[in-house]
Amino acid sequence: MKKIGTLILLALLAGCAAKTDEQLYSNAVEAQKASDQDEALETYEELLVKYPQSPRVPEALYAMGTIHQDHKKQFTQAIATYQKLVDGYPDHATAPNALFLIGFINNNELKNSEAARAAYESFLQKYPGSSLVNSAQFELQHLGKDPAQILEEQTTPRAQRGKGK
Repeated sequence: MKKIGTLILLALLAGCAAKTDEQLYSNAVEAQKASDQDEALETYEELLVKYPQSPRVPEALYAMGTIHQDHKKQFTQAIATYQKLVDGYPDHATAPNALFLIGFINNNELKNSEAARAAYESFLQKYPGSSLVNSAQFELQHLGKDPAQILEEQTTPRAQRGKGK
């Protein structure tokens, strides 16, 4: 009887064992896919706290930034999260996108042209081979402009701009 009790106790303890970084990351991704953004953020945060050296940290930071940006509309939190990624993991595959998004959020959501300019210029300097270089250059050329104004500039020949106004 004593052996059965010990086995049950061991089984219970095994079930309560700490999750690995991979398990936490997988659980966070699943929560995100299920549109449970709060649970995803909590689980990504748990991964960062328990496993700060995990190779999943940059991906977790990027996912957290995306949740703050797209789902929570917490733009300053998104920028701070992306900045942690860029500062801590500048060579990770997600770092160029994170830095670009810092500029994008500053320009398009927070209407902070100065911060956007700094982010885009830093992006161009750090990641000149990125597929987002043309987008960053376009954003720099149009900082502070209304989307309708940009569209007009792109579709109206120069000679006709401003006529009839």
